[in-house]
Amino acid sequence: MQEPRRLSVVDNRASSMTVASYLEEWLWAKQSLRASTFKSYESHVRNYLVPYVGHHPLGELRPAHLDKMYRELASREDQRLSVSTLRRVHATLLSALSTAVKRGQLERNPASAVELPQQRRREPVTWTAKDLQAFLQAVQSDPLHPLFLLLAVTGLRRGEVIALRWRDVDLNLGRLSVRQAAVLVGGRVVVGEPKSRSGHRTIAVDDETCRRLTWHKRAQELAVSRVLAPPQRPELVFSDEHGEALDPAHVSRRFVRLVHACGLPRIRLHDLRHTSASLGLASGESLVEVSRRLGHSSLSVTADIYSHISPEVAKHSAERLAASIYGDEPITTQGGLR
Repeated sequence: MQEPRRLSVVDNRASSMTVASYLEEWLWAKQSLRASTFKSYESHVRNYLVPYVGHHPLGELRPAHLDKMYRELASREDQRLSVSTLRRVHATLLSALSTAVKRGQLERNPASAVELPQQRRREPVTWTAKDLQAFLQAVQSDPLHPLFLLLAVTGLRRGEVIALRWRDVDLNLGRLSVRQAAVLVGGRVVVGEPKSRSGHRTIAVDDETCRRLTWHKRAQELAVSRVLAPPQRPELVFSDEHGEALDPAHVSRRFVRLVHACGLPRIRLHDLRHTSASLGLASGESLVEVSRRLGHSSLSVTADIYSHISPEVAKHSAERLAASIYGDEPITTQGGLR
């Protein structure tokens, strides 16, 4: 008796198409992504995936091939890849092959069966309030002082503050809206959408910071008018003397140099964001408020990053809880009133 014929939902072209050819097609369809994301995908495909597994037919790609690739990338002598980079490369491949499964070019995703080493989470490094005050006081004369101040007060990302426009800032009502972000792609500053949907947000700004931003705006307009003819009002809140966007890498390098000159604990520019969140929590700001201010995709992201509570925050929380329970009653010990 003749066996029933098995029907396959897999596209027969996958048996002849190589992984390299498929990744080229997949990459071409991703050009609508943020410039930085596309550049990252392209780098992973060109530098790692195509050289190591690109020659395999797409339909014959197996987890063993990927295991071998990751072992070689992690142990090569010229430039071994860190666990974090390996995981990013793997995420790119996982996404690409998931698309192949959806299109019927693969029955299953071989990348989903690969296990990579766990990445050790880097604990946020932050300054104390005194450290931050000392830094801002020491760099008052630096042109980037207003930018550092706004990062500390709002917790904006570097790309968000560099792409911030005056039209998105209301100094009278004390608020700013994050509508775009800048990234460095191939040595060029590219402005696009914020990192995620939750990155679109409106943040309250205190009166003192608004007052200082007003001074900064006047000084910026004066500086630009000396260079440009006819005088023009800068579109960006922070710009060079020509009104153009600042180089993100330059801002980070300048911050590192200033921190070193001040003799303060070494932190990165991004750690000003962590410092802002930590100080906010310490001052009584709720986790929900901090999460929204930072533009995190979910409350769990914020809770995971800032799971380590400082002794001061824990003590203040305990005192607030006790006050709600005891009210104005005197606190007693076994020996009587304290």
